[in-house]
Amino acid sequence: MSRPSSRIKLGYYPLPNEEAQNIRAMLMSSAPYAAIDPCAGEGTALLEITKDTGAHLAAIELDADRAEAANRNGVATVHGSAFECRVPAETCSLLYLNPPYDNEFGPHSNKRMELVFLEHTYRWVTSEGVLVFVVPAPAVGTCARLLASQFDRISVFRMEHPESVRFNQVVVFGRRKKSHLRGESKGADDLLRIAYKPHLLPVLKQEVVERYAIPPSSPATISYTGLPLDAIEDALYRSVAMQNARGILVRKQQKMTGRPVTPLHKGHVGLLACSGMLNGFFGEGETRHIAHWRSVKYVDEFNEEGEAEGETIIRKRERFSHELTLAYENGQIIELKETKEEVPSKSSHE
Repeated sequence: MSRPSSRIKLGYYPLPNEEAQNIRAMLMSSAPYAAIDPCAGEGTALLEITKDTGAHLAAIELDADRAEAANRNGVATVHGSAFECRVPAETCSLLYLNPPYDNEFGPHSNKRMELVFLEHTYRWVTSEGVLVFVVPAPAVGTCARLLASQFDRISVFRMEHPESVRFNQVVVFGRRKKSHLRGESKGADDLLRIAYKPHLLPVLKQEVVERYAIPPSSPATISYTGLPLDAIEDALYRSVAMQNARGILVRKQQKMTGRPVTPLHKGHVGLLACSGMLNGFFGEGETRHIAHWRSVKYVDEFNEEGEAEGETIIRKRERFSHELTLAYENGQIIELKETKEEVPSKSSHE
């Protein structure tokens, strides 16, 4: 997927439900524990991974609609950026992280977003807690040093669902090292090689023998320190600044009512229509429709011969034309606008 498309959808790549079930088969728990998803979407992946475990779920989601959906699904979700959320260190036993697949966008030192999210959130995992990290295969190499220095029992699996294959997704399992063992990046070289040969990875299936035990923990608390984006957006429309700027930013729709003193001629009707004064509903029954006029700027180009031999001067002239759109009750839409005349091609014998 292209970078602009990725940013339009906020880097949202939901995990297929089948892959979430395969991940759940890799995890074991004997008591309730805290689980956090910093990029929750609608919370479906976290719910499936922790199904029937009694886990205390908490999540973060940047998109307002998806955050609302996650809350409706039963996941306590904070609406905002994960980088403006604070979680006490070593408070969750399971961190499920499926971050945006993109680069930072800044003047310098732009890192992969997978690494940026991992740097911000890995501290939330308690000793012997479990990380489930879903990323494109090349991102494993980007995050290799950090993963190896903070986690042991690292396993990487290839996912075979068509959507996962489309985005070259793999899943990394890791157990948080005890505090006195952290810092040594043993095994990072093996993770670096994964980026070049992901096809050699074992496939994630429920029959995989490897299992990760999730230690019990109390519910985790997520504190949002950022600005209330929804409240600001709602208040902006009512602000004094917007009221003052509205006359400049938003063109006021002109309205004219009343009967003309004398009957209108064709020229009068044409002027009123082209200026938008006659927009509205017309006709009855099947011919009832909405009419809308607008002005459109065109640029015409003319070629002239210059003084020097073979010289061509291109001149441009701007002009305005009018377009009419009619929308009928049956859904038919008709446009009346200027079209370029097609020049008939000359036959080969001419």
